[in-house]
Amino acid sequence: MRALVAQARRFAPSDANVLITGETGAGKDAVARALHALGGRGAEPFVTVDCPGLPASLLEAELFGYERGAFTDASVTRPGRFELASRGTIYLDRVHELPPELQAKLLRLVEHKQVERLGSAAAIPVHARILASADSRIELEVESGSFRSDLYHRLSVLPLRVPPLRERRADLPWLIRRFLRDAARQAGRSVPRLTAAAQARLASHSWPGNVRELQHALHRAVLGAAGPAIDVDDLPLEPQPIETLFAGRDGDERRPTLDALERRYVELVLREARGSQTRAARILGISRKALWEKRRRFGMD
Repeated sequence: MRALVAQARRFAPSDANVLITGETGAGKDAVARALHALGGRGAEPFVTVDCPGLPASLLEAELFGYERGAFTDASVTRPGRFELASRGTIYLDRVHELPPELQAKLLRLVEHKQVERLGSAAAIPVHARILASADSRIELEVESGSFRSDLYHRLSVLPLRVPPLRERRADLPWLIRRFLRDAARQAGRSVPRLTAAAQARLASHSWPGNVRELQHALHRAVLGAAGPAIDVDDLPLEPQPIETLFAGRDGDERRPTLDALERRYVELVLREARGSQTRAARILGISRKALWEKRRRFGMD
């Protein structure tokens, strides 16, 4: 994350297009806003386009604008999001979900820095900086042809990858403190503490929803906790299947060895048992001696 922050600071003053990739909930939106704020456009508009959130029938009009009479309901002329961004920043969130016909039109805009409203042939200069975000598997979509390779390369002049939360567990304590504080302030109550069991549960969770899942879980826990402490039962976390806990990074096909899986599982159980050898052995279904031998074999003493 320190490397990501340093890279974002270097990219911020540039006008070049940036493609931010990462899993859902990893923090791509926060990176985009930081790039806008840290650059020379911070005082200008920051316009977000939720690409899959807009109906396909409206997306083109929203992006490029339209002239009066361009279609049945176009009773007035309306500028698109690129015009509204002016000399600020336009952020195309989940750009990989744009339909193919709009990918072609967006490519022309990115290449020529001009937009044409629907119903008009006049070219309007685009001065906004273009930031885009995409799923971490966008390169696979480029390979399969579902996302245009030329558009991908135009948008990823400066690429940034936001790592998932499972790859930066050292961030957990800081994020937990911040989200607990924010949730308590919104709820108008004092900041609750976490029991040791709740801390262990948060540390062992695989966080498939990343930072967003953590934020929502702690917010719900603050609202649902009956007393001054949050316990395991207050955390709205579903148990994660083994496939999720030990999946290859970013969807690749590499998988850990059986020894690596066993070691990781023993670590998780010991963490859940808060170091209790007796309880951990009972959960694992083995004797204390067998657990001791596994710990010695895996170098966990």
